[in-house]
Amino acid sequence: MAALKLSLIQKYKLENAYTYVYSTGFLSGSSVLKQGADSTEEGNACMFPACPEQGARALVLTRREEAPGAYTVLVLSETGIQEIELGEDFLDRENDPVLFSYRDSFGVIKAKKEIFYFTGDFSSPEIIPIKNGFLPFSKTLPENARQRYFQTVSDGCLIPVCFEKEIYYGLSRSFALLDFDPVKKEANWKCFSEIEKNAFTHHDERTKDAPKIDSLKMAEGELYAFTSGESTGSVNKWGMDYYALAKISPEGKVKEKLLESEQLKAGGKKSGVNGTFTHSDYLILTPLFNNDDWKGKQKLFSLSKREYLDIVMPRGMTKHGLHNICGELCLTALYDRGLKEIGLCKIEAAE
Repeated sequence: MAALKLSLIQKYKLENAYTYVYSTGFLSGSSVLKQGADSTEEGNACMFPACPEQGARALVLTRREEAPGAYTVLVLSETGIQEIELGEDFLDRENDPVLFSYRDSFGVIKAKKEIFYFTGDFSSPEIIPIKNGFLPFSKTLPENARQRYFQTVSDGCLIPVCFEKEIYYGLSRSFALLDFDPVKKEANWKCFSEIEKNAFTHHDERTKDAPKIDSLKMAEGELYAFTSGESTGSVNKWGMDYYALAKISPEGKVKEKLLESEQLKAGGKKSGVNGTFTHSDYLILTPLFNNDDWKGKQKLFSLSKREYLDIVMPRGMTKHGLHNICGELCLTALYDRGLKEIGLCKIEAAE
């Protein structure tokens, strides 16, 4: 199996105590025009982020351990770490903050209703309200939908967001698309859907539960989703029933399955894999258990080549987990009863 070998560019020691990496992103002042985008109006020209080694910045959504435990966005650059505290307003028991990046700016979606949009030196965000539907009285997002922070990736102005509704376990079985115009400072929820379960070989016909969603990605007009099965029991205790990577429509129809596991519980051994999209061609696959066939080691899956790759971490960083990739840059983090350090690495070679 081919492998990506990483070399360390910079390691960041954290002065404050943080809990976990909830989601990540990348920023860059350089961009290349998305193929097929209409560049006649600046507001309609959605761009791919270019991620050169020099000048690129990484984002980490995390949370302070001490009271009141507020969420924080860490902006990592060659000069160090900039900490942006989101404040107590984001400590919503029902809705998690959702981080997304756009060119050299980023936004945090708060409680389904507004975007805190950070530009320039990120000292003071613009507050952009989110409309629910394009027409008056058009309800595309139900009141009982709860926003989840799971990593979302987009190459433009249409941002996929994970949601949960009706029964709240901190999971996601629904999604919506946020149509965001950074020039006009407007945003609308465009749809609200679940992924059709019958498209997956090992779906459970005994329940109405939709497939769970780990991560979403919008790239070149196509929407991708990684599902970690349908099981309502604790996967950390019992394992997953199946997992799959699919290209879906905004209505949740499965257009193509790129990857699908076997029925994992059939073998009687606990197993399962979570998937996280990156700002690159790769999907990060993280096994739940150290005693499975992957021995607890992460792998990558190429969306274009449809093949797996191993990951070779830099010396002394084998306990780091990979969280995102953009161009040749890779974002890693070490977790040990809290977030201990973050690494910015470079893809050295493909072996």
